[in-house]
Amino acid sequence: MDLLTHTLDSVGSLSLESTKAKDVILQVEEVEPPPKFLDIPREIRDHIYCIIFLADGNLYPSKERAGISEYLGLLRTNHQIYSEAVEILYGRNTFQSRSTPARESPTLLNLLCSQRRDGFRQTPKGTIVDYHQVCLARHALRKLYIPSHNIAFERLKHLFSLLKHFPNLEELRVVYSGVSWMKDMDVAFYCRLLRDRCPWIRNFVLLRRISYAEAEDISWMVGERPYSNWSIDTSDKSLKHMWRNQNGVSRQARVVKAPQNLAE
Repeated sequence: MDLLTHTLDSVGSLSLESTKAKDVILQVEEVEPPPKFLDIPREIRDHIYCIIFLADGNLYPSKERAGISEYLGLLRTNHQIYSEAVEILYGRNTFQSRSTPARESPTLLNLLCSQRRDGFRQTPKGTIVDYHQVCLARHALRKLYIPSHNIAFERLKHLFSLLKHFPNLEELRVVYSGVSWMKDMDVAFYCRLLRDRCPWIRNFVLLRRISYAEAEDISWMVGERPYSNWSIDTSDKSLKHMWRNQNGVSRQARVVKAPQNLAE
């Protein structure tokens, strides 16, 4: 009997000591949640937008290359992030009207023009939205390039007619084919008309293509006052790229690089 009692006491003692040996003291500290994206300083957010949205070359829409982009989903987060991101995407990149196929050249401008404030009216019932503060991407577009390849004169005029919807466009670069049937002064006339109707375009560059990789810079025809009628001057064979107006004033066009290929 004493032996049995002693044995049971020993077992109970060992079990208790084993339990104590496994006890662990945990120290719990309050962990601060990670900062939200909009809590980050605006300068850092802009730097993130630049990493995501800035491109090395010109941007243009292409159905062949279209797909789901993980980065563009950021534009659908909320109104504030959208308004901040489009300032980088459309304000710092140079966009290009697609020239191949030619019928798709207005695609970019049509897509941006079709964006309306009415599209933001799908809000919860009772929510008051200040539509004057809703950002539209077309208001952020700053730089546009219209190439010459496959773009005929009538299509060029159609592109010009859409630019009135882009009130903050600052830089426009137009390249037309000087070896096609397009008359030089017809193109210059419509460029002048566009400049008068859209005075906010401060940097208007007009180039006349003379080869696959080069063009003559005749931007002075757009900015001069009063306007003159210019024609190619071939009276002196030793001088190239010469122009003469109706008053007999001659001027030599500067030859610049204008590669025709589209960067993929």
